[in-house]
Amino acid sequence: MEANTNRSTEGTVNRELLTELYAGFNRFVTNRGGRADVGAALADDVNWTTTTSGGAIEQSYTGVDDVVENVAAGLREGADHLQALPERFTEAGETVVVEGAYVGTADGTPFDIAFVHVYEFDGETIQRCRAYTDTALEQRRFAH
Repeated sequence: MEANTNRSTEGTVNRELLTELYAGFNRFVTNRGGRADVGAALADDVNWTTTTSGGAIEQSYTGVDDVVENVAAGLREGADHLQALPERFTEAGETVVVEGAYVGTADGTPFDIAFVHVYEFDGETIQRCRAYTDTALEQRRFAH
């Protein structure tokens, strides 16, 4: 069997960027990394929308600082320990769907909250993300 030399490597690059994003997020939420670890893969004008499990828009954030402060730091503040674990990557051109889970503890109680993140790339940065979680479970664990 001969290798397909015409296959795009775009997906590999996007997957590597997302792997770095999750690693940076995990360093940030465990206080082993800084804001730059989270923001490195994001476009300056990134749009991140959290969406309820029913599909209604919950909240949108625009720009790296807004995303880091309200998404990453917000999750970090609601948990004793937290990690985002991507489990499956599905790629279609400039769009990548990541299925995974937020795992950790909040107030000493373990949690495992499934997520689906739909990323849209613009070249080598993330332009948009729509994040889906089990909203009821997430609110019980991360209510401030």
